[in-house]
Amino acid sequence: MKLTVKGKFADRIREGYPWIFRDWVKSLDAVGPGEVVSVHSPTGKFLGMAYVNPDSYIVGRVYSKSEEPLNRELVFKRLEAAISLRDSLDIDSSAFRVLFSEADGLPGLIVDWYSGVVVFQILTLGIEKIREEVIEAIKEVLNPRALVERRDAPGRHMEGLSVEKAVVHYGSKWLEHGRVRIEENGLKFWVDLFHGHKTGHYLDQRENRLEVAKLAKGKKVLDCFCNTGGFGITCAAMGAEEVTCIDLSEKMLELGVENAKLNGVENKVFFVKGDVFDELRTLVRRGMEFDIVILDPPSFTKSKKTLQNALRGYKDINVHALRLIKPGGFLVTASCSHHVTLDLFMDVVNSALKDAGRSARLVAIRFQAKDHPMLFSMPETLYLKLLILEVH
Repeated sequence: MKLTVKGKFADRIREGYPWIFRDWVKSLDAVGPGEVVSVHSPTGKFLGMAYVNPDSYIVGRVYSKSEEPLNRELVFKRLEAAISLRDSLDIDSSAFRVLFSEADGLPGLIVDWYSGVVVFQILTLGIEKIREEVIEAIKEVLNPRALVERRDAPGRHMEGLSVEKAVVHYGSKWLEHGRVRIEENGLKFWVDLFHGHKTGHYLDQRENRLEVAKLAKGKKVLDCFCNTGGFGITCAAMGAEEVTCIDLSEKMLELGVENAKLNGVENKVFFVKGDVFDELRTLVRRGMEFDIVILDPPSFTKSKKTLQNALRGYKDINVHALRLIKPGGFLVTASCSHHVTLDLFMDVVNSALKDAGRSARLVAIRFQAKDHPMLFSMPETLYLKLLILEVH
């Protein structure tokens, strides 16, 4: 079976871009959703192998430049290569991303390691069709003590997949109420593998949490969209005088309280349940001031259609955060949507500075942790941007 791309897109595929959009397709043989096809240029040149979903806007996802099937052996090979890279990266954590979808040559599959427990996500129909083979390859390569599948990723419905609760394939005795304890940057955290965001923990911010915490000694910190307290607790452990953490999820805040106690900083980390947009306004009205304000929101947009609304949301929280920062303090602001490029994000923050009547110096631009590599041929895989600004 064959998929032929239009001539002007053949070079993109040849250079390693793995997505084939609907309007890139010149012709596609009659195949069922999730089936494997060979990809060709209009002149018939072989470009790679892909699995397809004609019902999706991303019709094809290239998984190999060689003529090889999508099966257990390929998953095994990709996992071994991914583990080899992570082993060389000197990651200071018992939790890390093992396999990062397109960036590790398996579009639609996420595999994470949490202190011997593996959590995986299948995001596409093509990988769902080889689900049992994926499980066998994970067991063989990683030999986890427990295996959890998160079937609640929001993108699944776009592939016609059901969105369900987490499934424990085996090893539930190693999970305490669906939780596991990890160590990160010398600290300990409980992670809820069933209900926590993504696969349980924001692994992609690991290195950024440590970098931001280096600024926090003796400082008063506000951690917005705190989740289970990763940024705030790291700041407290590295000498922050006082940390206020805000999040809307009561379940995540309860875990944050436990994590603060676990690290002996419960007396200086305070958790507030509330909508960050509202809470920032309230703090401004009260005349509150902080040395460091951290904004680490969930993605405000999953598509280009809602990009403008997302940009307005990012500007809103940044304007109000800037009004809370003491002169000489720091704004730490992040976006995890690949639709919000670095240039767009910097424009939003610059606009927020003008509206807040503040000036700033950019002291660092940081990205996702090194176990979330970027595919050079696919800018979308560089999705996390974090700016650190000294504010005046």
